[in-house]
Amino acid sequence: MGIERIVASSERDFVDKSVDYIEECIAKHQGRSASNFVLGLSASNGRMRRARQADVWSTLAGRMGVDWSRVFVFLVDERYGCSSQEESNSYLIRDTLVKNLHRRASGFPEHQLILPDTSITPASACAEDYERRLCKMFEEESGPHLVTFGLGGDGHIASVFPEWYQSVPERWAEAIQKKRTVLVTETSKFEVRTRLCVNLRVIREAVNIFVTLQEGSEEAWTRVKRSFDEERFGERRHAKRAKVVEPTGVFLSTDGFLMVQAKGRKPKPAPKPPDSPLHWVLRYSTISTMQLAVDKENHYAFVVLGAAGDLAKKKTFPSLFQLHMGRLLPGNMHIIGVDNPQFHKDVTNVTDFWDQRLREHLEKQKGWVNEDLESFKERLHYVQVQLDQPDTVVALDRHLRSLAEDRPKEHRVFYLALPPFLFAKAVENLRERCWSQSGWNRVIVEKPFGKNGTQAAELTDSLKKYLDEKEIFRMDHYLAKTLVLNLLTLRFANRELGHLFHCHHVANVRITFKEAIGVEGRAGYFDGYGIIRDIMQNHLMQVLTLVAMEAPATLEAEDVRDEKVKVLKQIRPIAPRDCVIGQYEGYQLDPDIQAINRKRGYPSRSPTFAVAVMYLDNERWSGVPFIMKAGKGLEVHQTIVRIQFKKAPPNSLFGEQPQNELVIRIQPNEAIYYKILAKMPGLTQQARDVEQTVLDLDLKKRFELRRTPEAYEKLIHDVIQGESHNFVRKDELEQAWRIFDPLLTTLEEEEKRVPETYSLGSRGPLKADMLIDRMGFRRYTVTGVPGFAEDDFD
Repeated sequence: MGIERIVASSERDFVDKSVDYIEECIAKHQGRSASNFVLGLSASNGRMRRARQADVWSTLAGRMGVDWSRVFVFLVDERYGCSSQEESNSYLIRDTLVKNLHRRASGFPEHQLILPDTSITPASACAEDYERRLCKMFEEESGPHLVTFGLGGDGHIASVFPEWYQSVPERWAEAIQKKRTVLVTETSKFEVRTRLCVNLRVIREAVNIFVTLQEGSEEAWTRVKRSFDEERFGERRHAKRAKVVEPTGVFLSTDGFLMVQAKGRKPKPAPKPPDSPLHWVLRYSTISTMQLAVDKENHYAFVVLGAAGDLAKKKTFPSLFQLHMGRLLPGNMHIIGVDNPQFHKDVTNVTDFWDQRLREHLEKQKGWVNEDLESFKERLHYVQVQLDQPDTVVALDRHLRSLAEDRPKEHRVFYLALPPFLFAKAVENLRERCWSQSGWNRVIVEKPFGKNGTQAAELTDSLKKYLDEKEIFRMDHYLAKTLVLNLLTLRFANRELGHLFHCHHVANVRITFKEAIGVEGRAGYFDGYGIIRDIMQNHLMQVLTLVAMEAPATLEAEDVRDEKVKVLKQIRPIAPRDCVIGQYEGYQLDPDIQAINRKRGYPSRSPTFAVAVMYLDNERWSGVPFIMKAGKGLEVHQTIVRIQFKKAPPNSLFGEQPQNELVIRIQPNEAIYYKILAKMPGLTQQARDVEQTVLDLDLKKRFELRRTPEAYEKLIHDVIQGESHNFVRKDELEQAWRIFDPLLTTLEEEEKRVPETYSLGSRGPLKADMLIDRMGFRRYTVTGVPGFAEDDFD
């Protein structure tokens, strides 16, 4: 019996080593004994740690070295009175370990899973029921053999909280009594306050104890090791209480013997509650501790310039918070908000920044608990910087160096949540006064990347003075949408499907973006750009390249981006006759637009809707129209790619039938479905009685996704990893403007075209549908397939 320390180098390593240890304990027991193995599992608090626990249990279920028909599993602790069943530890273990065991037909019997029945009320009755079933199992199976738990920052073990037993000293006697029991404990630290847990006697009787330390520091390990040494080898372990008899009198018995009368025994006082139950638990058993190592080599800083602005508080920081909860940020990364005090006088320090800007938006995220918020807040710093005062930039550099604590390598990400006209000034100051000399530096710039090709080139040139192309990450969040990321896989991992992407089979391709809302709140910004610049030239063009590109030589970032650029070079500039623009009724009534109109002297001609048709001059797509449509104030909110295949020849076997379609729904409710023909069911139906139906790949249903990451999360994570697949390269930007610049010049300067008006909540202008019809696209009546009738129009 002893203690060992296991240190993991990464989150993945943490999961693998935890599972290795549990599997080894079970396999050793099963190799030398015919008896069953009893495994006690404890879940953690907070989304980060529960997600780690879920990974451990899911991975454990896949290990082949365990005979699960000979394993009993019980919960060391449970949350009682959860607002949702999914918050319970029972659900967590069923949704990860048990579900995956059943999926691979491991032979794990349901009756060998012992869980509290939290439907029993009150909590004390639930505890009695669980205690009865557990003790029966322990007696029959001679367990437990392994118990896992996390050691909390306050020293609690599972759900035995110091605050619970210290408030009423008699409770400590309950926690350590010789009888195996189930306790009802309380805590104010976490969102679910009432807990059920086995007493410390059950934990200490385990042959092996596996302790997860929440800190990776040397100090955390030293505290546990010191506790272990004191219990196993220290003075208190060998100290014996002297037995003293206090005489009350001496007398002679009737037999002539000298007798001593002693006092009556005093009842033992209740044991004094310790600061932590750790000493008591570590007295017996083989102890193993697991820690995530502290990286002493590298430090990471994520610096957000413009941190007090709208974009940062609504998108950037919520995405960083989600990455934090998902354990996807480096453990020693600090997040530094930076802004100009002249524009945000209410934010002067990190407390103001948290209270005035972040808390409201972070609390809107799902799945967090107070522990998650507090741990994220510990990463945060706030520094006031004025780009026209170099000393403040130097002060930022000093602050970053102090956070690095003399680690050999400093890596810095600079996220420019700034207006584009400040990009060059910001990069110049950062490069000269706040650049890491010992690690990598990366700069994220947000769209718009200029208003036309000339401005885009000027912006690119200004950045190139100070940055290499590999240091620039131009963010277009559409590239990180789940279904956009899936386009390469759909086409090139499914070879037979990829062959359909050809002019021999495809009649037309439609890429449609719709928003049901108007431009309220950002009309002043939007009017200067319009829907073509705001959506088509960047978001939808990126989608088009992934639909139309050839297979890259490899999946390396530069090979993928090379193929995207080839597609862009083959697209003709858009002919003005192949474009219809619109503007929804009421746009001109927006106060911001009215102010712009008064200054300009005429009504705004900025389009809120557009349809444009493009052609690719290559063998694969020769003659196929790519119809791009984007609009605000329309009837639904969705983004869809629709590949419509050619009709069967006249007088074909099944007569006049709808065209088949492959539909990729990017948002909302990501899905891929293939609209094909099938025979209608029924006794009276003939062979020619066919109808359009759907082959459906719903990602959320098929892959049981608990949560689909937001696009900003994916992109920020990619930057930290140095992955540039999903960012726009300089030549991509140039080619996209080459396609759209002539059209925009014609519409805005030569024709000065007035957009067609359309009603809010409609499909857009009638002329747009006429143009689409002219390109050969046909709409078909929805067949009533559940789940698609309401969103099958674009």
